[in-house]
Amino acid sequence: MEYQTSLTQGQPDDEAVRLLQYYEALALENDPRGYCVCTSEGKDSRVLGHLFRRAGVKHFYQHSITGIDPPELIYFQRSNFQQYRDAGYLTYDVMYRKSMWQLMLEKKIPPLRTIRYCCAELKEKRSEHQGKAVVSFGVRKYESVKRARSRNELEIALPRQKNLIMPFDDGENRKIFELCYRDREKRVNPLAYWNDADIWNYSRDVKLEQCSLYSEGFDRLGCIGYPLAREQNRRREFSRWPKFYEQYLRTFDRMLERRRQCGDAILDYASTAEIWMEWWLSDHVQETAGAGQLSLYEL
Repeated sequence: MEYQTSLTQGQPDDEAVRLLQYYEALALENDPRGYCVCTSEGKDSRVLGHLFRRAGVKHFYQHSITGIDPPELIYFQRSNFQQYRDAGYLTYDVMYRKSMWQLMLEKKIPPLRTIRYCCAELKEKRSEHQGKAVVSFGVRKYESVKRARSRNELEIALPRQKNLIMPFDDGENRKIFELCYRDREKRVNPLAYWNDADIWNYSRDVKLEQCSLYSEGFDRLGCIGYPLAREQNRRREFSRWPKFYEQYLRTFDRMLERRRQCGDAILDYASTAEIWMEWWLSDHVQETAGAGQLSLYEL
């Protein structure tokens, strides 16, 4: 089935507000607390939360603790959550079930652009705080090719299948969204069609404070070492926060030992923790790691 890129008209912020107001009744039917706004308090999350407050719809906030976010972003998030609580909103901080270092040891590989097991465990796993709430993320189609194909303004998560996605309209799609998939996880992504300029223009126009790291030249904030980031940015992160580099290196060393104990392949580019780290940080490797190198990456 083919979908139009968008059925909304007008300015992106006005349409985002209209979308949230349009589905508020569905959100309240699923959970009396309203929407669950999943936020890291990075630039997209900040805009997302502001749109919810501007729309005047009932919602609460959830933040996933990853253990590998920049310290400055963590302090910024804590301060913002206190402000949300002071304004009467519910907030939840969700601790990871398994740390990044535990996940790497279990998988015996670092996360790659094509194998990002960390996102599913650290950020996307549904928590008990969410209940049956309609969730909202600051994901945007412009961020990656995969998101351009798979993310839309409205989504229904189907087990072991691709998400059912649909554009925003007031016709048959809404009936399907509300009735046929009543017990499935529902997601509303009002930033799906926003680009970077939209994010920064909106932040400027409404005088929305963003994390100080952006003013230092960081263009994205998230997990330190995140494999979707370019090599230059990842090296800059490790230079800024060297203790995370040291922890990654120690975990690479433990992964090698685990692979030896299990009799798994150890190839030339992973013969030592330091060599493996340099291989992992390479943009070329991150882009091309695939079928030809899966002897090391069998999960």
